[in-house]
Amino acid sequence: MRGLRKAKGLTLQALAQKTDLSVGYLSQLERNLASPSIRALSTIARVLGVNISWFFPEAGDQLDHEASVVVRAENRRSLSFSSGIRDELLCPSLSGQLEMLLCTLEPGASSGELYNHTGEEAGFVSSGQLELTVDDNVFLLTAGDSFHFDCSRPHGYRNPGDVTTTVVWAVTPPHY
Repeated sequence: MRGLRKAKGLTLQALAQKTDLSVGYLSQLERNLASPSIRALSTIARVLGVNISWFFPEAGDQLDHEASVVVRAENRRSLSFSSGIRDELLCPSLSGQLEMLLCTLEPGASSGELYNHTGEEAGFVSSGQLELTVDDNVFLLTAGDSFHFDCSRPHGYRNPGDVTTTVVWAVTPPHY
């Protein structure tokens, strides 16, 4: 829950206001010191823009040895942002040192202002166009192009085209 909240740029106080739940209770949930009611979990999921199933491990028909290695397309966890960006988690978990995403950007979708954090990012544009800004450099990438940079450098991205863009994105350490 903490990772989702931070990905949405919300503080505990802001999440508390939007959900009518106390900061203390939300903090306990994030630290696994309390168990949420279905109603509370549903409210939190709605505010964070995910299905309630995001918070539950996949039970499905997968064997445990497969679920720790493989993510079936129909079982991907995803986050949709109001900016027109959708991230689908391609890794079975975020417990390792690498996060892999399938990022879909609608025409005009943008990450917003430049930002930086620790780690590295790399990606492969599989369709559409991606305008990638790193420091003061702006790069226009098209299908088949790839990139890699140190995340301590201010960066951002957007889809400048009129068709949907898809990017396979790797981030270390995991951001979500």
